[in-house]
Amino acid sequence: MNPDNSMIPHLEEIKEIRKFEQNILKETNVPVVDISHWNSGDMYKNIILSQYTADTPLNISDYHYSYEYNNAIKHKILHQLIGASTDNLDCVFTCNATSAICCIADYLKKQGYQKICVLEPAYFSAYACLLSFNLNIYKETITPDDAGNVEVPYDSIIQNKYDVVWITSPIFSTGIYFTKKQISSFNLLAQKGILLVIDESAASPNCALTPDLLPNENIISIFSPHKYLALNSVKFAAIICTNSACEYFEDWIDVFIGALPLSSCIAIKHYLSPNYNLCLKIHDKYIKSNIQQVQELCTLFPDNSYNGTGSNYITIRNRKIPYINSLKSIDMFDIMKQTYVSFIPGYINGFTENWGFCYRINLTLDIHVLKNYLGRLFSYFA
Repeated sequence: MNPDNSMIPHLEEIKEIRKFEQNILKETNVPVVDISHWNSGDMYKNIILSQYTADTPLNISDYHYSYEYNNAIKHKILHQLIGASTDNLDCVFTCNATSAICCIADYLKKQGYQKICVLEPAYFSAYACLLSFNLNIYKETITPDDAGNVEVPYDSIIQNKYDVVWITSPIFSTGIYFTKKQISSFNLLAQKGILLVIDESAASPNCALTPDLLPNENIISIFSPHKYLALNSVKFAAIICTNSACEYFEDWIDVFIGALPLSSCIAIKHYLSPNYNLCLKIHDKYIKSNIQQVQELCTLFPDNSYNGTGSNYITIRNRKIPYINSLKSIDMFDIMKQTYVSFIPGYINGFTENWGFCYRINLTLDIHVLKNYLGRLFSYFA
């Protein structure tokens, strides 16, 4: 294998950012704060964990498999995820959304799908995993207008005759959900026989896309309810699909992933308990407070803006700074050294020039940390 082909650009760029952080720490003895990081701040963790309760199964010696869950439990999960449990749909459990992506890529390969369109921005694992199965992958880009309203390239999707469209909802790292008009267009794609793979692993339970696309059978959806809560060590993923596809996934998950870890079994049980909804309310209240802080900063520094709100991550856009497509084009090291702020630029996650200069922020960081360090960045770019 050519070593260059084994590299994952997204991860290589993040490794470079981590090197910058480490070098600055060595030079100055001052830590750099990553406002894009995937882990929550201590404040959020303490608040959510003070209320989190879950039953822990005592059986730690046996294997636990998705197919061992009875239909009653699966129907409850389906009903809670999509508001219905229909005869033609089923769900299969795996440990996380990344493992679900792997199994779906295998399914697409073995079922003979020829042209897969990934709507970007998208989670980096989707593109890398699809490529690793030697599928024919094409990128189409969701673009915003000047007001921040996004446009989906439906005409290009139809013209290029894709047989699969990979959708991330909300749009990756933005908290932006699709409008009713856009959902209607997705429905038309499915009715034309195009398979829609919908990654809703980071979606708010109140904003799911899949229920608005049913009862169409040309849909495979990924949900991971605890990912939205940023409870990332105790979680599961559910693949929602037709009964026949579910049987396929049950078998091949056993090959690729193996048994469910105990943490996923705990998460499945917790998701069906009242405590999940309590944690959901706590989470939404917390990120709402952080959104207010971000809005205040954007008012003070009006070159900065955002549009989405319904996710752990939103993307900040700065209309003053030119778009970048590499760390060198903006001298990332100097920015970090001047501000002690680290961030993941949008291009790393598939944001194109139409988005302008942008980067994601994590709304579950400590409120004072996010306000302080995001404020530093806004001041630097002012």
